[in-house]
Amino acid sequence: MGMEIDWAHVKKKTLWHYEGLIEKILNTLEYDFVQECYNHSMEEAESFAEGIRSGYLQNDKEATFISEITATFKVLRNMRIENYLDLVQQVGTREKCELFLNNTDVNFEDLIQTLNYLFRWVLPFKLYLRELIDEVNDTHKAHLKTLKQHGLKSNLDMLEHCRTRSGRAELSSATGIAEAFILDLVNRADISRLAYVRGKTVKHLCGGGYNTLSKIAYSELKKMENDMAAYYRVIGKRFTDFKSVIPLDWMIGGAKILPRVIEE
Repeated sequence: MGMEIDWAHVKKKTLWHYEGLIEKILNTLEYDFVQECYNHSMEEAESFAEGIRSGYLQNDKEATFISEITATFKVLRNMRIENYLDLVQQVGTREKCELFLNNTDVNFEDLIQTLNYLFRWVLPFKLYLRELIDEVNDTHKAHLKTLKQHGLKSNLDMLEHCRTRSGRAELSSATGIAEAFILDLVNRADISRLAYVRGKTVKHLCGGGYNTLSKIAYSELKKMENDMAAYYRVIGKRFTDFKSVIPLDWMIGGAKILPRVIEE
């Protein structure tokens, strides 16, 4: 038996109240590219969870939680849950959640663990575009203002509208912003899909020469360590501080398993 329903546990586990967590997951699932590339069936979800174990967590003893996640996906598959969106919609309010739990073999603790896993490990995390740019100079400020006027405020907005060559060309034509700048921003948005990687990490990776997800995925660990250490010496910081936050082998492994969304 899992724990009884305890709504306060949700914030302790996920840092969000239940309604906020559901809202953030649903907002991410609204993007077409997320629907296309991330909205797994339960069978696909089991496979992707194993990919996370072998990619991000290959050296992490705590990766055993993946076994618990895959067990929950097996239960959900037997219940004929269609995909992540179907699951989240079925538990979209506290009332729906209670009804779901009362009528299924899923317990509250396993459900919250699964929702937190989707939010933290599977789905891309939304960031404001300004978080991805090295130095917000006058040109960058003008570009960000223009992009905002065209409805592009976040990394997910950029991936939604500019992941194809035609999308980038159309935006460049409509805004006067060079396609090279748009592509660089799209690549930064792409890197930010890595679990637990935020804007500061993206900017450091780009500064070290790892400015696309594919460069990270196909890099050799020792060379990447040397390159990033050299970059950190140039900016007067310690590479060990960077490694201790998110290890490079974690990022390389994660980059290998992420769905490809950019047309280069």
